[in-house]
Amino acid sequence: MDRLNLLIVEGNTKEANSGFKKAGCTSQSENFKKHIEMYEPNSKIDITEPCDDASMSKIISSLEKYNGIVLTGSTLRINDENDKEVKKHVEFAKKCFEYGKKFFAACWGLQVAVTAMGGKCRIAPNGAHVGIAQNIELTDEGKKHHLYISKPNKFTAPAFNFDEVEVPPKNSVLLASNKINKFGAMHIAAGKSEIWGLQYHPEIPYSYMIKLIKHRRQRLLDVKTFENNSEIDSHIDLITREDLKINDTTRTVELKNWLNYLKKNS
Repeated sequence: MDRLNLLIVEGNTKEANSGFKKAGCTSQSENFKKHIEMYEPNSKIDITEPCDDASMSKIISSLEKYNGIVLTGSTLRINDENDKEVKKHVEFAKKCFEYGKKFFAACWGLQVAVTAMGGKCRIAPNGAHVGIAQNIELTDEGKKHHLYISKPNKFTAPAFNFDEVEVPPKNSVLLASNKINKFGAMHIAAGKSEIWGLQYHPEIPYSYMIKLIKHRRQRLLDVKTFENNSEIDSHIDLITREDLKINDTTRTVELKNWLNYLKKNS
């Protein structure tokens, strides 16, 4: 296949993306688009927002044409049951699963997929990933999965999450874990659809994460993720050192593998 036809589902509201812009960061969907085009410059990419009703009605009628669908990260919290935006994301995912597509679901995207399939998520009792997830280890199933071709069995990756999968849905396989999130990566069969879900962000550079941490500094202090500014500065130094060890190609192996899988199986 010479050209992939892809849909990126933006996880954030317009208000949240305004905050990303103030932090000097692009939206989740635009960041994904940039990294997909790094590997597949000829791909045709559409972006939709489940919170935008006009956008939804147009996309739902044309879901059949896409080779793959990306569910991005978000500042939304999956267990905010009364949040209409959360409900729209879950309902849209359910609709997408009916079309037998292949999904790449990052962080919030994984939580949406799990919830849509009947699983459960929660606030992570072991703490949060703030910009980085250390010591992610592949399971035996992960070592054999196409998602992790050319990936070390143990690695560190960009991540930013306070929530996690608690109860996986049926027809799911655990691919990777670390001490913060047991369900660090999963393969989920949703009817004829296939979901590769990650609780981290191979598509986001560490420099992006550092900008977010600086922008959210006071909020991170208010919720006691860090005790003081010195702890935050030390954490930023840790991420900066990790950034020197990695480049775009090695960091984004999972996304590259998914795109290759689409080309061979669409």
